[in-house]
Order: sequence, then C-alpha cells, then structure tokens
Amino acid sequence: MPDVGIVMPVYKQKPSYLRAAIQSILKQSYSNFKFIIVIDGAPEVRSIIQQETQHDKRVTIIMNERNQGVAKTLNCGFEHLYADTGIQYLTWVSSDNIYYPDYIRLQRRHLRNGPEQLGLIYTCFREIDDNDRPVYDDFHTEEMKVYQKKPKEELLDFCLIGPSFMYKSMYAKAIDGYGTEPVEDYEYWLRLTELCDIEYIPQVLMDYRVNSAFSVSAQLQSNQQHRRWRNAYQMAKLSARQRRNIPLETTVLHPVTDGSSKSIDFIEHLLEQYYSNFRFIVLDLTPGRLIKKPLSDIPDPKIQYKTMPGMSEREAILQTLRTVQTPFTMVYGKEKLSMFDLQRLAIQLRKSSVPFLSAYFTLGGDAIECRIKPKPVPLEPVFNELYKTIVLKKVLGLKSY
Repeated sequence: MPDVGIVMPVYKQKPSYLRAAIQSILKQSYSNFKFIIVIDGAPEVRSIIQQETQHDKRVTIIMNERNQGVAKTLNCGFEHLYADTGIQYLTWVSSDNIYYPDYIRLQRRHLRNGPEQLGLIYTCFREIDDNDRPVYDDFHTEEMKVYQKKPKEELLDFCLIGPSFMYKSMYAKAIDGYGTEPVEDYEYWLRLTELCDIEYIPQVLMDYRVNSAFSVSAQLQSNQQHRRWRNAYQMAKLSARQRRNIPLETTVLHPVTDGSSKSIDFIEHLLEQYYSNFRFIVLDLTPGRLIKKPLSDIPDPKIQYKTMPGMSEREAILQTLRTVQTPFTMVYGKEKLSMFDLQRLAIQLRKSSVPFLSAYFTLGGDAIECRIKPKPVPLEPVFNELYKTIVLKKVLGLKSY
C-alpha cells in the first residue's frame, strides 16, 4: 500500500525538461508512492505526459480546463491524495527539475524514524542551467549546506527550506492548503512549522533548474514583478508574526530630501534586508512631496510615509521618535546596508546581559562595535547605527534613561 504522495503541477514546459522530471520520479529507488500530475490548463503537454507514464499504475493525471495558478493546482493534487488514508508523507515536484534516485527514500526514512513532532524534512540541492550544467562549484554547495542548517525560527526572516522537501500528511491536513502566490511554498512552511519541527539533511538530492523559460523565477526578473514577489514575501512574514503574537522589534527612520532615483534606490535596498521585524518610516522632507508618487509604486507592509515638507532632518526625526515604541531604532541614510547588516546589529544589541546602548559597524563594515555605559554617546544620531530607543530619545533630549 503506497504511503508517499507526490504532486507535479504542469503548465507550459519544455518537453525535454518535462520528460526528464517525470522519469526522475518514476525511477526512484523507493517505488511505493502515488504520483499525481495536474495539468493546469495546458492541453499541449498531455500527450507527452501520457507517453512518459503509460502503463504505470502509480500515476494519476488530472486536467484543469483553464489555468488556475500553481497554488490551486497543488491543492487539487493534494486533495486527491488526502482521500487515501494510507498516504503519510507528501511532497511536490516541479516539471523542470531532476530528482536523484534516493530523493524519496531518504526523506521518507528520516520522517519515519524521527520523533512524531518532526513534520518536515528538507535537503540540499544543486543548481543547474538550461544545459544541465552546474551553475556553481562544490565550494558553493558546501556553503549552502551551512547556510540552510538553521533553526526553524529563522524561517521568519528567510526561506531556507528550498525546493527539496517532504512533510507528514497529518500536519498538512491540519492547515489550509497553498495560497499567496508567488510565495506559496514559503507562506505554507510558515504555517506548517507552527505545528511541527523541521530537520535538515545536508545531502544533495536534486538538481534545481535556475530561471528556466517557464519557471516562476524567470517571471520575476522585472523590477515590477520583483516588487510584487517581495511584497507577498513580507506579507507572509507579517501574518506569521501576528499569528504568533511577536511584536515589532525595530523602527527605521529614513529622512528623504529629494525625489531622485537615488532616493528610491536607497529605500529599495533596505527592503531587501534578511532581517524583517522592523517598521520603515520614510520622512518626506521634500518641498513638493516628491517622494510620494514613486514610493506608492513600492508595495511593502513595512513602509509608512510621513510628509514633513521643508522640515530639517533633526526636527523630523525628533517629532517622529516621540511616537516610537519599539525596543530599537535606527536612522537610515548616507550609506546603504548590506543584506545581513540589520540582522547582525539586532543580534548584538539583543544581548541583554551586557548594557549595550547601541551597535554600529566599524569603518569598512567588517566588525561591529557597541557603545557601553559610561562610554559617551554622540549628541546627534549617527546614521545606520542601531540604538536602544530610550538611548536615542536621550540623545535627542526627549527623556532620560
């Protein structure tokens, strides 16, 4: 009796990729599975799929008459599997990737032999190009193995799970299905891991095709589509924090004096931070609200906008700071932060056993230093320095600490 269920959503796909993906599943070393292929409004691929799967009773082909998107297509496939009470383990696979022979066997074994609370297994993967050649060398793969091995709490900041995974059906049935495209996987992991634990296997079990012609990643190359993806990504994080009653930790104030493309670039750059538990208040000091229109084209749940035409930077920061209640505050500007900078500063300032007042990067950005009592604090806020909010208020003369 099969105990593993696999779903493959298929829309438009290069025939050779589709054939290779299907065959890599059918030739798995663990063969006791059900394989549901859902064709999402693309009748032209049906004959290819039928040719590749004919006479294999493990395969069921479902046809959506019209394109419904990957989330609804996945839900259709999994609903079919949920009807079989013998299916204990689930995964879904893309129609352009290649899955190694032990992809199913090893992940199933780890789930089966692990504790009941273990609900999700994920592994390392190799990135390949259109010609099946590795995109990166072995050193990069080893770095990925270290990078992906993080506690599940860090999933709130970054999707470390990747395209190689398997999870228990008992936990999947306890939550709603996939949604929130184009981050349907990530948003699903956030909800699933609120019920179960995760485990990482540092072994490459599949080839992930990067930016193939019909992949979701290829559709997100434009600036507009990237903004759409990032907004959905941040909304998923915000919803997860709200469900878990996790309060905001940081406020970032950003005074803007002109509406140039450089100002917009500064704003976009900060929104790419790995760390995301912050509110980003843009202080528009331009005389004609020049930043408002371009800012409206940047959807992100972290952004707040305040118009303060003609006001000085110090006055705008002082006025806004009066309402800030988060533990930490930063005044952002002058230089961009790299992707991990805000997270690194927050981790340092979070160390409650030491009376840190603020944290900042030394010249060059390689090391972090902290201001400690009674070490003097500058009388003006330093850009890109992360302060304890009560300290910054003291610096600006709002209250003692």
